[in-house]
Amino acid sequence: MSKKAGELLWRRMRITLPPATGGEFPIPSFTNVDTGVTQLDQAFDDMSIDEPSFGTPSRIQVAPMSPIPAWASVTHSEPAFDLGTETIHVTFFNHVQLQVTINVLIWDPHSIVGPGAADTYT
Repeated sequence: MSKKAGELLWRRMRITLPPATGGEFPIPSFTNVDTGVTQLDQAFDDMSIDEPSFGTPSRIQVAPMSPIPAWASVTHSEPAFDLGTETIHVTFFNHVQLQVTINVLIWDPHSIVGPGAADTYT
């Protein structure tokens, strides 16, 4: 993984999610993914008033990539900053009883590019 001056502002990932479990009403599987995305300067309000943080709602973008049909059974959590790893984590949920592989772009628009606005994903 590439980092410049300790930062990683975007990452394209290929993630394989395990199948859901259960019978007629499957229980979704979940996979917590450490994206590695991080930004050292997190004084977002100093850059632009009300600039979204790494909290909820998060400034982090989770963008589905081709093949899009693979995403038909997948949802994800709000991206969150993990204090232990100092990186962004996202939990992906697979709702079908088949293994699914998705391609995703995780993007943190740097505060220098701001201003920005964010609603929660859910």
